[in-house]
Amino acid sequence: ARFPPSSLHRGVDSTALVCTRPSTMCAPAVHAPPIEPKPSGLWFVLGMLFLVLDQAFWGLPMPFVALFIWATSRAILALTGYEVPLWLVTPWDTLCCMYLRGHGVRILDADTGASTGAADGLAIPGITSFRGVLLMNHRSWGDFVVDPYQGHCAVVARFAAVAVTCFAGVLGRLCSRVIMIERGKTSRAQLLDMCRSHDRYLIFPEGTRRAGTPGSDLPVALAGVGGLKNIWESRRDALVVITANKERIVNERHGRASYNTTLYRARAAAPVRPSEHATFEEFHAALEATWRETWARAYALRDECERGGRVAPYLAAGGRNSAASRLGKTPASKEMM
Repeated sequence: ARFPPSSLHRGVDSTALVCTRPSTMCAPAVHAPPIEPKPSGLWFVLGMLFLVLDQAFWGLPMPFVALFIWATSRAILALTGYEVPLWLVTPWDTLCCMYLRGHGVRILDADTGASTGAADGLAIPGITSFRGVLLMNHRSWGDFVVDPYQGHCAVVARFAAVAVTCFAGVLGRLCSRVIMIERGKTSRAQLLDMCRSHDRYLIFPEGTRRAGTPGSDLPVALAGVGGLKNIWESRRDALVVITANKERIVNERHGRASYNTTLYRARAAAPVRPSEHATFEEFHAALEATWRETWARAYALRDECERGGRVAPYLAAGGRNSAASRLGKTPASKEMM
């Protein structure tokens, strides 16, 4: 599928949407849309009730269902000799996949030009070969499902965020997919030690959920200095991945849950490597520049598709072809390997 050219994508290849110019030249403009009004009165109460029921469903009975499906499927695969797909690596991966499929999530990837709702296609192409830290934008509660599945890795999450997910959070901990911290209590050294055993993990450097706040569709200075210093000191590569529209899956501020959501994903052309910078300040500045550039590409893609009314034709052209089938065919995936 060929993406229509636009003034929003100067410096971006219109076929695969891969950045072809230096980072200072290729960030499309992102315009902040007006904040969606928060429902009021009865609609808000009903929406919040529906959201609570939705989250209770996925946090209480569904972890056990996922565990049963995982165990049964793994037994069948062991007998048949088939390769284990990403969604069956751990019970947590199975639960996340079921959650995303149950909520009708599709991802339009700026770097492959592919759209998919297929299980393994929701993951970032080539991600299993990446060793390092993923930096992702934080929008809502749903990020703790969407982003670990995209990155096929553990996520650093506060104790409160894990607690509200009930058995789902417990399952994530047992599968080593959740690195739990307590804000104000867990030291940076403790966090660094907890992350050492993971080949790949993700953090939310913005420091808080931003959806629904003024300017939330525009990038801000990265606040997660402690986590960034740990990346620097551990000499790990950092890959920036920005996904637009995650708050449309679940929005706890507006009391909404959706079962038909298209996300728009962009990732940096290459990881930011501490070995290529003399000081932490230089490394931090490089992360900031990469963050803003990648953010602009993800949100420009969303704006081009949704404001131009091209979502349906683009999805129809891309179909449900898994982006995983394109591994190693984009500059970004080659850089990760």
